[in-house]
Amino acid sequence: MGAAMAMRLIHPGCRLHVYDPNAEAVSRLVDAGAVAHASPRSVADAAAIVMACLPSEAACEAAIFGQDGVAAGNALQTYVEMSTIGPTAVSSIAQRLQRQHIATVDAPVSGGPAAARAGTLSIMLAGASHDIARAMPSLDRIAKTIHNLGDQPGQAQAMKLVNNIMLAANMAVASEALAMGAKAGLNADAMADVIRSSTGQSAAADILARFALPGSFDFGAHMSILAKDVELAITEASNLGVPARVLEQARRVWQTAMEEGRSQDDFTSIIKSVEERANVLVRGAPRRQPANQ
Repeated sequence: MGAAMAMRLIHPGCRLHVYDPNAEAVSRLVDAGAVAHASPRSVADAAAIVMACLPSEAACEAAIFGQDGVAAGNALQTYVEMSTIGPTAVSSIAQRLQRQHIATVDAPVSGGPAAARAGTLSIMLAGASHDIARAMPSLDRIAKTIHNLGDQPGQAQAMKLVNNIMLAANMAVASEALAMGAKAGLNADAMADVIRSSTGQSAAADILARFALPGSFDFGAHMSILAKDVELAITEASNLGVPARVLEQARRVWQTAMEEGRSQDDFTSIIKSVEERANVLVRGAPRRQPANQ
């Protein structure tokens, strides 16, 4: 998603500076007009606003505070954290950057790769109003909906976890429900149609209907990402003294799929794990290709 968001920031009014250890990803951005750098610090030597969307807290820590991290950059004024790494991690990052007179905007995103390419993501924001205002022209180019959750970095991360654990739990139960229906003899597409017009409808069920039932499994997010968010949410719930019994049960479904070696599979493949244990296949009609393909 980071590359797709970066692509939308390449326009006549913005000179985009980029770094990624993946040379192929950088090459595509350079071909579109971006300026490549050899390290995160080099980017922060050139840009007053640095945005990062990374897969884990460890990756964020390395990009910010590691050798040649952005915190050592001479130009950096505002760091925009778009990764999902949890409230505790972002609060700590913000406090340490503040000591170096660098502001933090907490800005995790939701919507998936297709929305990133289209500029229709949802962004959850937290931070001081003047810091958010500084980043807003860039954020407006990649998001259709922007929610301001408060003035403390970490608040947007809390909201992102609320959203993602609902998705994770709903997707686990939707997979089991569809497997049960298929084993009872119901047609997969018929089930999807009924659910869309009934009280069982959810974003998770719709994602499975569009990306799993046709057999494509190409929403565009690895299973490890959502499994990581479940772990973050359980830790946060424990820290806050909130029972999370249902989420703990859903966690077992995701853990099982990970243990089966599916960490790099599309997260809609969660239904494959359920299918194997239920000895049933839940598939509808293949996705129709555009007429010109």
